[in-house]
Amino acid sequence: MLRLARSIIDAVFGKKRPLETDEEEDHQEPVETKKQKVNMVYRVKVTNLPKTDMSTVRKYFKKLGYTRVKKAPKWDYAFITVDTEEEANECLKTMKESTFKNRTLSGEIIIETEEEHRNKMSGGRRKGGNRDAIQDEDDTRTPAEKLADQVTPLWRKPYEAQIKIKNQKGVRQLIVLKKRVAELSKNARDVNQIKWALEEGSYPCEILEPVPSPETNGYRTKCEFTIGRDLDGKPTVGFLLGLYREGVTSVLDPSECLNVSDIAKKIAQAMCDYIRKSDLPVYDRVTKEGYWRTLMTKTQSTGDNLVLVQMRDEDLTSERVEEEKQKLIKFWNEESGVKVTTLLFQSWNGSSNGFTDRAPIDVLTGDGYIYENLLGCRFRLSASAFFQVNTPATELLYSKCAEWCSIDETKKTTLLDLCCGTGTIGITMAKSVDRVIGVEMVPEAIVDAKANAKLNDVENVTYYADKVENKIDVVKNAANEEVIAVLDPPRNGVHASVIRAIRGAQHIDRVIYISCDAKQALSNFVALCRPESSSYSGMPFKPARAISFDLFPHTDHSELMIEFVRIKKEEK
Repeated sequence: MLRLARSIIDAVFGKKRPLETDEEEDHQEPVETKKQKVNMVYRVKVTNLPKTDMSTVRKYFKKLGYTRVKKAPKWDYAFITVDTEEEANECLKTMKESTFKNRTLSGEIIIETEEEHRNKMSGGRRKGGNRDAIQDEDDTRTPAEKLADQVTPLWRKPYEAQIKIKNQKGVRQLIVLKKRVAELSKNARDVNQIKWALEEGSYPCEILEPVPSPETNGYRTKCEFTIGRDLDGKPTVGFLLGLYREGVTSVLDPSECLNVSDIAKKIAQAMCDYIRKSDLPVYDRVTKEGYWRTLMTKTQSTGDNLVLVQMRDEDLTSERVEEEKQKLIKFWNEESGVKVTTLLFQSWNGSSNGFTDRAPIDVLTGDGYIYENLLGCRFRLSASAFFQVNTPATELLYSKCAEWCSIDETKKTTLLDLCCGTGTIGITMAKSVDRVIGVEMVPEAIVDAKANAKLNDVENVTYYADKVENKIDVVKNAANEEVIAVLDPPRNGVHASVIRAIRGAQHIDRVIYISCDAKQALSNFVALCRPESSSYSGMPFKPARAISFDLFPHTDHSELMIEFVRIKKEEK
């Protein structure tokens, strides 16, 4: 029985040999397997802890010399990981001699193989179907509910309640902004530059009612799925059932995810059917073996669908890889039941997971592009191009942005589209201004932006593949009556040098800042508004109004748009 079990383990988890291995090497493989070292994991389960006070518990254990600690909010126990059995015995002795908040601690030593530990962390089950010891015994959620709580954490709440929660997060950051700027008055050269922050009241500006998403389910036009194994060990396409850095490797299909579109779910299921029939195993993030890694879908409102398949091909011949490409072409064209506008393929043998710009993307069918319509304009999208994932809600956001720019056809106006990406904001507003200047650091995005301008017959736009601070003065000497900057940066905002450049560009009167994470962008807000100093020249801005847009229903993310107006010297 033991020999049978070992043969099964070797077949599934054992070291793979090259495809060209001869029979002589086959005979030697059992010998190599016998010599294979089995790594063990040593943990001490510490009991009689309070269910709360996680940070205090961690600090306590750290003082005792233990930093590898795992504890969940509802646990009255914790796990300490050590390197050897001797260290485990010493740790257990220390715990039994310790008291935490008048509680006498106790515990037990748990020794298991790396594979047994990995199965627990990934949500697997022990013999007999018992729940993992590592999991919260009070957690009665189904796997689908756990995934929903991870991917769409607000899904249990009515949509109206979700809007209030997310809006309050943005409001909270605006309140913090006012407090931070007010604190700078102590060392300000001219406190009148920030007198708005010293006025009574919590809010720094007018805060408008939040704008809900026209669609609350199936709105995501882009999804990146992991290819792995589900809780039963079957090849699956979907989302990780937890955080990989915590050892979770199990994948659950997206069939019950509220934010994933029906067509994306269908594509994921089709890919799942394909890999289950494939003679190539799925990629294992732990052992770094296997082949099928990731699936990306872009499913636009135009009906265009982009599918990108990523695989590891390190020990495959070029002929075998080409054969697999042809199989993929045949499957998606003839067998999948899905209309695929363009099929793409990426080989990636690196340790990082997800699609990468460090490896080329091969076009298998189509021309590598799909198209989306937005506010009467048409945009070409590549696999790497950024485009908001909720098109109907994005139209509301960009429409309000144009309204706030107060574009007046009787005025000569220049729009600075900073961090312009593929040019969506500038192109949708180009017909209402004299000219658009787009600046973006990613050269590939500028290529897409230029193509999109041409596609929409927009000729009054100029794009620069450069840093914002290097191109902020391109309109400085022009006879413009008004220059408005729209800043739509990544989640963590922009570098301080960009804010300094905007502050120093006196021809910029207003900044419309669109943030998808106000907490991370708070330092940008403060830098725009802080009083003049040796580091920040130019009169500061102040917030005039703010509004949040829900582009991501059922998640805790939203877009906060703030209008910043430069303070004039005469109005200090």
